[in-house]
Amino acid sequence: MKYFIFLTLISLPFICTASQLEEIKIIGNEHTKNDIILREIQHPIPGEYDSTLVREDRNRIYNLGLFSTVEIEQVDSTYTIFLVETFRYFPIPIVDFNEAKGWSYGGGIVFLNFRGMNEKLTIGGIIGEETTYFLDFRDPWIAGDHVSLSGSVYQFHTKNPVYSYYYKERGFNIGTGFYKNEFHKIKIQTGFEYAAIDTSEVNEKSNENQKVIPLKYKYIKGEFTYRYDTRDIYLDPTAGVLITLNLNPKFSIGETENYHLFQIKYLKYFQLSRDFFNPVLSLETRLLLQQSESFPIFAYQYLGGEDFVRGYSPLPDKNAEEIAHLIEGYNIFYHTVQLQHTLIKKNDYNRFNIGIEFGIDIVYFADMGIISDGLGTFKLKNTIIGYGFGFRVFASGAGVIGIDFGFNPYGQQFLHLSDGF
Repeated sequence: MKYFIFLTLISLPFICTASQLEEIKIIGNEHTKNDIILREIQHPIPGEYDSTLVREDRNRIYNLGLFSTVEIEQVDSTYTIFLVETFRYFPIPIVDFNEAKGWSYGGGIVFLNFRGMNEKLTIGGIIGEETTYFLDFRDPWIAGDHVSLSGSVYQFHTKNPVYSYYYKERGFNIGTGFYKNEFHKIKIQTGFEYAAIDTSEVNEKSNENQKVIPLKYKYIKGEFTYRYDTRDIYLDPTAGVLITLNLNPKFSIGETENYHLFQIKYLKYFQLSRDFFNPVLSLETRLLLQQSESFPIFAYQYLGGEDFVRGYSPLPDKNAEEIAHLIEGYNIFYHTVQLQHTLIKKNDYNRFNIGIEFGIDIVYFADMGIISDGLGTFKLKNTIIGYGFGFRVFASGAGVIGIDFGFNPYGQQFLHLSDGF
């Protein structure tokens, strides 16, 4: 017994020190600078290995959008980060589908990891139902606690599908932002916007055609965004909360009135199981409010379509006659319940030493919304409800591509396409 105790006591130091970390090693970042990765690491080094902190570090690095695979392991006393970089830059075809207008096509060049510093530079354009030319730059962390720098110039031209006027807009933006602790994120932006409309072909049935409306608009615009974000993975969250407050004031230069927009969004994720197809339930509520003494014609919002209640068209006349008048307005209240689970598990396919991540989820959703012209005129009897199912395709560089089949109680169905995070 004495010998057993003696041997046990001798072995204790080796057990205690086996989980100690003394250094960090990064493997696989051929283009990405080490500093971009190291600044996301919050696990103490030297320190004792903590699986919870490892998972959080892994998620932060993955959320950069630079890697198709991120794995962190303890190798002896080394905190070892294994990475597979995804596309660094590539020419892309741009295909954009607007439910109310149709298809637009173009091309551009996206530098997802410009200079290896997680800077993003995008230049390109599209033609078709919408014509756009743009140059956009963003550095998400230039100093301090996620102090960012962004700027863009653009020109946009399209024909309004409801009132048949032509709309042209050009402008520029410059902005910055920062974090307050880990979950509080602030963004501030300013810029100039010039808009012009051509009403020579305005729909004669439009009420707007019954009065003289301004043809040119000039605004000094601003943007203030606050986000409280505890999501684990931005691309495909399984847990966490996102609360967004967004204020977009536009101060007119000239005879037109000021025009302001405010939005608030609450989004919550619940992971129901880790084993059976990894189902996740999400609840989202949005409130969009606008204020102006005289709204410009292009300030109208549309409750149907991919942005709000699926199962309806953003074109009022394409919906059932009973609810066509409930699609257009200035202010929106919207809520959705969505269940999402894995259909094809995301995998990293390595081609030409570049990681290509691909996977598919299936979603089931129920949406409801109310639209109004005035801040105090929301009425429950004007609620519209949509429901359906769809797919989420995850692809490196492209983010999330959504394909939804929406239905409504009036016997209609619509296809909704979306992209982004």
